[in-house]
Amino acid sequence: MEPSGITWVGPIGDIGGYGNVSRNYLRALKYIGLPVLINLNGSIEKELGNDDKELLSNYRYIRRPDNNLGQSSILFIHGTPENFVNGNKFGFKKRIGITIFETDRIPMNWVNLCNTMDEIWVPTQFNYRTFTESGVDPSKIKVIHYPIDYTKYDQIFPPYPFPPQVKSFRFLYTIAFDFRKGLDLLIPSFCEEFSNEEDVSLILKIYVPSWNQENEYLKVISSYIPVKENNPHIHFIIEKMPQETLLSLYSSCSCYVSTERACGWGMPQMEMMAMGKPVISINWGGVTEFMNNSNSFLIQPEPELEPVHNELQKTRPEFYLGHKWAKVLKQNVKKVMREAFENHIKREEVSTKAKQDMKNKFSFQSISNQIKERL
Repeated sequence: MEPSGITWVGPIGDIGGYGNVSRNYLRALKYIGLPVLINLNGSIEKELGNDDKELLSNYRYIRRPDNNLGQSSILFIHGTPENFVNGNKFGFKKRIGITIFETDRIPMNWVNLCNTMDEIWVPTQFNYRTFTESGVDPSKIKVIHYPIDYTKYDQIFPPYPFPPQVKSFRFLYTIAFDFRKGLDLLIPSFCEEFSNEEDVSLILKIYVPSWNQENEYLKVISSYIPVKENNPHIHFIIEKMPQETLLSLYSSCSCYVSTERACGWGMPQMEMMAMGKPVISINWGGVTEFMNNSNSFLIQPEPELEPVHNELQKTRPEFYLGHKWAKVLKQNVKKVMREAFENHIKREEVSTKAKQDMKNKFSFQSISNQIKERL
C-alpha cells in the first residue's frame, strides 16, 4: 500500500546541525508529493535565513503526532533516540527514526530505543557499522544521505567585513565550543606551521553554548596558543549570526578546515564544498561518505583509535564513557594545511570536483530518490 502522508517530528527551527538537516529533508520530501504535517521540537530561532523561514511557513503544525493523514501514513522522528520513546503510540504504518553519532560506538541506552522503531535512518556507512556493532538490529538500519541545496551556495555574496589585520588567505572553522571539536589540535598546529610574516589568518567562528561560562571558554582557548614569538594571526568571531551573514563569511574565506576527531557528518564542510571552496578534514568518520582525495584535502589519522577527550568522558559519561575516536598527530595537520595554503592548483582541482559532487550526488532530487525507495 502506498503511504498516504508523512508526519515529521524534529527540531526544524533550530539554527544548528539537526535543524539544518531537518529542513533539508523537508525540501527533499517535496519531490515525493505526499502531504506533510509537522510536530515541532523546540522553537524557531530568529537567526534562520529567509529561505528557511519561508519554507517553514508553508506547513501545517500539529501539537502531537497522529495518523490523521490516513492509516498508511508514516511517522519520522528526527533527533537523538530519546525522542523515539513515544513513537509506537499513534498507529502509523511505519515509524522511522533518523539519527547520527560520531564516535566508534553509540551510547548504550540508544540500542533498545533504536530497536523499538521500524527503521533507523543514518547518513553514512560509518554509522551503519557503529550502530550495528553496538547492537542495533542490522535489518532496521538504512543509509539515507543528507541532502543539500547546492543552489543556495552557487551565487555571489557580499564580502564579510573583516578588520584590517586579517590576512588575505583565510582558513575558516565554524563550531559550537566543545572539547570534541579539536581546537586543541588545530590552534597549536596552525601556530607551529605558520608565522606572522605569512599572508594567512585562521578565522574561528565560535558559538559558546549557554551552559559554558565565557571565562572558562577563554581560558581553554588561550591554553592552546603556544607561548612563542611571531605566532600567525588568529581572528575570533564569538557570536551567532544570521544565515545571510554566515554565507558572506564562507564566501570571504579561502579554505575550510576541521580538526574534529569524531564527526557524524559535517554540514559546514558540505556547504563550503557546494560553494566551490577547498575543505580540509580528518579522514575518519562520517565525512568519508562525501569527502575523498579527489574533492578534499584529507588529514590522515593514525591506524589505532584513542580514547575520547577525558573532559567529555567525565562531564557526559552517558554519551562518551569508554568511547574512542581518531588519533591525529599535529604533524599531519600541519602538512595538509601547508599544502592547502601553497598548492593553488590542487585547491582549484579539489574545489571544482567538490562542487560537482554536491550538485550531482546530494541534491534534493537525488536524495528524494533514495527516500522513495524506502517508503
